Amino acid sequence: MFLTSMRLLFFYVFFVWLKASLATNILGNGTDVIALLRFKESISNDPYGVLSSWNTSSHFCNWHGITCSIKHQRVQHLSLQLCQLHGTISPYIGNLSFLQTLDLASNSFYGEIPREIGRLFRLQRL
Repeated sequence: MFLTSMRLLFFYVFFVWLKASLATNILGNGTDVIALLRFKESISNDPYGVLSSWNTSSHFCNWHGITCSIKHQRVQHLSLQLCQLHGTISPYIGNLSFLQTLDLASNSFYGEIPREIGRLFRLQRL
């Protein structure tokens, strides 16, 4: 009985590890994925559907408006200009620690600029 329980525990732990590992390999850096999906959630209107590619069926480096670093596969540029997006800017944007460019020109964002943007020490263009 003890041996059976240990085998079940082993397979459960292995399954959880495998699932997490596959998600990381498919989706990439978890911090960047969460930050981008939270940003998407803060958009109340996307009339052109430019964020429709922002889902877990593809790697976030392939999402519209995203450019990643080749070496680290981290978001370097977030460019969504002229998309007529409406909404707020999520404070999770501050978790994109490799971000160099944030271009949200010609959209309709309201509310305050999140103070978390101040954590983006690599940011060169806003």
